[in-house]
Amino acid sequence: MQKIYLAGKITGDQNYKCKFGSAAGELRRLGYSVMNPAMLPDGFEYDEYMHVCKAMIEVCDTVVLLPDWTDSDGAKFEYGHASAIGKRITTLYGAMRGEQMDDEEDAR
Repeated sequence: MQKIYLAGKITGDQNYKCKFGSAAGELRRLGYSVMNPAMLPDGFEYDEYMHVCKAMIEVCDTVVLLPDWTDSDGAKFEYGHASAIGKRITTLYGAMRGEQMDDEEDAR
């Protein structure tokens, strides 16, 4: 089973849990195992969340970018980390079609 990490805007988005939950549900229905950072507990500092998210990315096969990922410094960091360590990267719709992006231009 392919393991996916979701990356998108959390900070400043009041509906982030619903947005991430919907994406995770769709991907699970397609047979993926999904790491959803929106499920992390409250109470940690931003740098601590990024540390945990890096570890989540490292154990996943693919990073799936939600449509608003470019509006998030954290998601852009996650994209860069995933790219630097050679992870597959795609958009949510690409993952639903089984596609992988070739470069950052495809992500926008």
